[in-house]
Amino acid sequence: MEFSLKVILILVIIQSYAAKAMITTNHIEIIDKNRSRIIPLEIYENHTKNQLPVIIISQGYSVKNTEYSFIANALAARGYFVISLQHDLKSDPALPVTGNIFLRRKPTWERGVQNILFTIAELKKNKPNLNLEKVILIGHSNGGDISMMFADFHPKRVEKLVSLDSLRYPFPTKNHIPILSLRANDTNADDGVLPKTGASIVMLKNAKHIELCDRGTLEINKEMADLILNFLEGETNN
Repeated sequence: MEFSLKVILILVIIQSYAAKAMITTNHIEIIDKNRSRIIPLEIYENHTKNQLPVIIISQGYSVKNTEYSFIANALAARGYFVISLQHDLKSDPALPVTGNIFLRRKPTWERGVQNILFTIAELKKNKPNLNLEKVILIGHSNGGDISMMFADFHPKRVEKLVSLDSLRYPFPTKNHIPILSLRANDTNADDGVLPKTGASIVMLKNAKHIELCDRGTLEINKEMADLILNFLEGETNN
């Protein structure tokens, strides 16, 4: 009963943004043969509006790429072409949680950067109407670290960045990319990750780290969707 009610309430949020939007959701898997790597994608497309910039969502570790539907649908309703990318596969080794976390997780982030690059290359082949010269990146937790590394290595390919409580990779403020970071109430980023200037940092007082996805309450989902949309539609950094 509670689950059904949550689904209904999420649909109300989506409808408040979608109006008469015709959004389709497609699940596809692309294969990077050079790395023998399957990359699952969830694609949200609005068929009633001209496409705005492409948005790539990177999931948090142990969270499915389908668990960001409230963000993806709200953005697609505004005309963005949204891809939610699954970086973690069941065959992958567990994410390191001990030792030098930065160094031990760096290969995972580098793999994620390659996933994003390959996804963009495949979209260019199959969706030539999309503007893929610059994309918007949204990443939760470890997916946020991947997004930050991508922007650090490929700043000219990123329009804007949204971190959903990423904790490890320093924000690439030297590249002057607009950055919004939504922070949970139960975590602390590593030293040097959050800049003193160059990013808009918003504390979500009622949200835990794992709730920055569909697992959050209706109120958290609504607050996050509003903040992200406001940022993408013209809000600047502090």
